[in-house]
Amino acid sequence: MHWQKARRILAGLALLASVWLMCAALRMDWLSAAFLVIGSMLLLVAAVLLLAPDTAVKLAEWIAQPFAELFYPSEEFEKPPLSYVLARKYSQERKVEAAVQEYEKILFYYPEERSAYLELIELAQRVGDEELRERFEGMMRRALAPSPGSSQPPSTVL
Repeated sequence: MHWQKARRILAGLALLASVWLMCAALRMDWLSAAFLVIGSMLLLVAAVLLLAPDTAVKLAEWIAQPFAELFYPSEEFEKPPLSYVLARKYSQERKVEAAVQEYEKILFYYPEERSAYLELIELAQRVGDEELRERFEGMMRRALAPSPGSSQPPSTVL
């Protein structure tokens, strides 16, 4: 801890000396000021090198973070994007259980997705599963029914 404090104090002194030498160089002729400007630059570099261990890692992380996000996104989404691709594929292939699972995933994350209910009910009708059809018709009525305090007119469910 003492070394860090000593490095910071030394860097501050080097920076002050650099500024003082540069100000003194501005009051001199161009040739006689050269040594003062070179000394000022050396002190400035020394101040930067003394502070580098404290700031380099933090600065590098701050600069690299947006680029690292491109390859390793850190955002986690609440729900997956809405996609009917698998559900419709399984439905067309008459893989009823797999299609129902996919539609249930959609309805879990998007409970007000009317077309998912309708497609699922249509699938149940195509395969002749009345129990499945009735179950999802009831779920659709409950999910899409207007709440008691809402000002929306009741919509027809089917």
